Amino acid sequence: MRSIAALVGKDVSRFFSHIIPVSTFLIFYVVTGMLLWILPGSGILDGYYAQMDLFFTTAPILLVFLIPALNMNAISEERSQETLDLLLTRPVGSWEIVLGKYLSGIMVMVIGLLPTLLYVITIYYLGDPIGNMDMGAVFGRYLGLFLLMCVFTAISLFASSLLSVPMTSLIAAVFLCIFSYWAFFLISKMPVWYGVWDYWVQYFGLEFHYKEMGRGLISLHSVVYMLSLAGLFLAGSFWQIERIRGL
Repeated sequence: MRSIAALVGKDVSRFFSHIIPVSTFLIFYVVTGMLLWILPGSGILDGYYAQMDLFFTTAPILLVFLIPALNMNAISEERSQETLDLLLTRPVGSWEIVLGKYLSGIMVMVIGLLPTLLYVITIYYLGDPIGNMDMGAVFGRYLGLFLLMCVFTAISLFASSLLSVPMTSLIAAVFLCIFSYWAFFLISKMPVWYGVWDYWVQYFGLEFHYKEMGRGLISLHSVVYMLSLAGLFLAGSFWQIERIRGL
């Protein structure tokens, strides 16, 4: 546990000590803020309903690119600079490396997402009457967003462990995130599935479970599915580091 805490502390402090990674969150706030408040026809300041539907609809699209960008250097940079070999010579297990990198990525995203709670507070008091907001749905959507972040971070870490060039790992992670989120929904619209098996095809996609939580249905099978998918990619990262250790 001490090794994991040291890795998390090092990576989180390194992230917030550079202006470029931090500026990505500023872009995220600007885009979501403009869509939520100013977008003509649907923005809250344009007279639309005081709700956060647009934020939770847009956030996964942004996270598909944001999370891989923030984690593309997690292991690939260590490999390219040969600091991973130095880390592997120390009494640190492969699972400790994977969990340290993963938890640091999750912590960064949670810290980055905290300011969006200001949207909730502001919209809560803008409601007519005050508090005219489905807080159960908001909680479910934030939980779904957190689990989605867990999966995307695990995917990005796997891509970073698989490829030694950060930009290549970024492209691979974005592709895997897009595939895991939207691919099964698009496949379900094919005539061969539509109307018969389309529901079950969509079930294997992240979008299905994320939207289900957005309706306030925090079902155990959705939580287990998303955590299992994250665990699968973390296991892939572990096996990759074990392979590197054996070279």
